[in-house]
Amino acid sequence: MTLNWPNRLTVARMALGPVATALLLDERPGFRAAALATFAAAALTDVLDGYLARRYGWITNLGRFLDPLADKLLVSLALIGLVQVGLVPVWAAWVIIGRELLVTGLRTIAAYAGVIIMPSRMGKLKTVFEMSAVFLYLALAVPWPRPGVLPEGLHEAAASSVLVAATALAVFSGLDYIWRNRSILKRLLW
Repeated sequence: MTLNWPNRLTVARMALGPVATALLLDERPGFRAAALATFAAAALTDVLDGYLARRYGWITNLGRFLDPLADKLLVSLALIGLVQVGLVPVWAAWVIIGRELLVTGLRTIAAYAGVIIMPSRMGKLKTVFEMSAVFLYLALAVPWPRPGVLPEGLHEAAASSVLVAATALAVFSGLDYIWRNRSILKRLLW
């Protein structure tokens, strides 16, 4: 099976997640800036692959399955790295990653039974907030040559606020996901 361009971009996003996290964890000069750039490039592939799939009708079942999986992998790895460097609280990472594992597990069971469960709008909004929070925290991890461009604490407050919103959306979208698909899940699990 050959991959179309949207699916290639999705696979690239999956490959860039571990790279961004490894760069974040390396304390040598320039590596955290490279982590930020790598994460930003990976996040942009999410926008581009969706655009190409819709624009040219290249929507496939493989893409429907891999795209959200790639997002979850990218965000989860980045959160683990950000916890390791002491920027993101462990509880937020647990909630978000736990939700991702639960939803991915349920989607995998459904896919195995031949049922493709599409992401919801709330789930897509959650992903936007998660990626935005990770981007802001990665920007905090970079030792900028000109500190003080923003008022002291403003960028930490912004990153924290977006992370709290992302965590809340993770909980609500997970509950919404289970509720909307309860008949499918009941049939598959019981």
